[in-house]
Amino acid sequence: MRLTERFEQVRPLDEMEIKLVRESLADPRLVDAHEEAVVRTALSLARLTRVRQGGKDVGVSAWLDPFREELVRKLEPVILAPRKIDRALLMPHLRELEERTVATRDGLVRRFESRLSAETIDREIRHKALVMVSGGGGGSAYVYAGVMSLLADYGLTPSLLVGTSMGAILSLFRSRVSRFEQDEIVSIVRSLSWRKLFRLISTENRFGVPAAMRLFLRAGIGRWFGAEAPGAQAVTLRELPIPTIITVSGIRRGKLPHPLEFYEKLLHVSRRTLLSPWTLALSLSRAFGALQELVTTPDLLVKLHLGADEATLDFDALDAAGFSSALPGVIHYDVLRDDARMQKVLEGVCETHGISRLVDGGLVDNLPCRAAWKAVHQGKVGTRNALIVGLNGFAMKLRQPLWLPIERLAEVNVAKNRRWAHLVHDFTKTLSPLELVPGVETFARAIALGREALASDMPLIARLLAPLPRLHGPA
Repeated sequence: MRLTERFEQVRPLDEMEIKLVRESLADPRLVDAHEEAVVRTALSLARLTRVRQGGKDVGVSAWLDPFREELVRKLEPVILAPRKIDRALLMPHLRELEERTVATRDGLVRRFESRLSAETIDREIRHKALVMVSGGGGGSAYVYAGVMSLLADYGLTPSLLVGTSMGAILSLFRSRVSRFEQDEIVSIVRSLSWRKLFRLISTENRFGVPAAMRLFLRAGIGRWFGAEAPGAQAVTLRELPIPTIITVSGIRRGKLPHPLEFYEKLLHVSRRTLLSPWTLALSLSRAFGALQELVTTPDLLVKLHLGADEATLDFDALDAAGFSSALPGVIHYDVLRDDARMQKVLEGVCETHGISRLVDGGLVDNLPCRAAWKAVHQGKVGTRNALIVGLNGFAMKLRQPLWLPIERLAEVNVAKNRRWAHLVHDFTKTLSPLELVPGVETFARAIALGREALASDMPLIARLLAPLPRLHGPA
């Protein structure tokens, strides 16, 4: 079954579960805990398409088709009607739903007992994984640290992280340890400076597009990823404790609209400019036209998701995040060090996709929810039962009119991704995109903004991620 077909099959089931839980939180009289568990278990069972055991997938979708079709036919008009769920309309279905669900589950266990254990099926139905998708947007993305902090307070750990640009960098910090430590990430931010991360120097380029500022990501944060010493082998995407996928844009060979020198001279930046965010912002506004040209030129950009397949798992994690953050004409990132292994990986990626340069992932996929959904359903986290939460710090904000042109540009690809997430949060209050290297107090404010923004959604997220009780059938 193709990805889009599977999505259309299970999406109504996801929507029914989310609406039921959301409305039961708002009105506890709608269903009691057991009734909610019955409906959600039925929906979870109906969602099963493939179940993984021992590294192999077993297809169960065809066997469950009759149960799934019956469930959608009976419950969708009740739960997904354009009004609040009516308990009086739901209850007649609940009386027989538990028995039907238990019988179907037990029948599934017997039918596939030679390939799937009862425990594997039970775990797939009752346990939901958290997938966090973090969009780009420069300093506006720092609010995601507040989300990570809030999730940790609830004892929730992502099973998969997918990020773009600054969202990719923050995803790396979350993925490097199983348990989130806010004090540690504050200490990391305290150690950063413009001088460490950015330099106004002209250098050769191999895989990136030259720009006014060059990003030295390894010099800034390399020691937290095993890359402090010269020549040290940094952590690869394969080695991260939490699986992570990073979006980059590839430029097709021979398709760049202007010579490379054009992008290096596009932005006139000096050390004085860097100290004046307003002056820098005006300079950036002149670069928006060039970015729009890249995005709107047909067949110019290729969407790449590093870490989503075997061929890119050995990508240096810092290099992946660096290229994902390299905004053409503004920030240049490249691999110029003597690293034969990484250069071979890069050459392989370029050859496979017919590209010559790697740049900011936000140009093609600023909130890669579809990539997250695809990774889940290809078995990236071992379960297909997942809650995908998208974090969009670069949502359009009228109070920041300077950024509206590029925010609109990003929203074109963000809009295509929204339906692939279960929840998308558009942050209305963030740091400025120019706050790439915030001070500790500014970073603390970003954490507070992130926590405050997602607080209202946390009861829903926590309820959806809590393991479902096991149904034993009516007494």
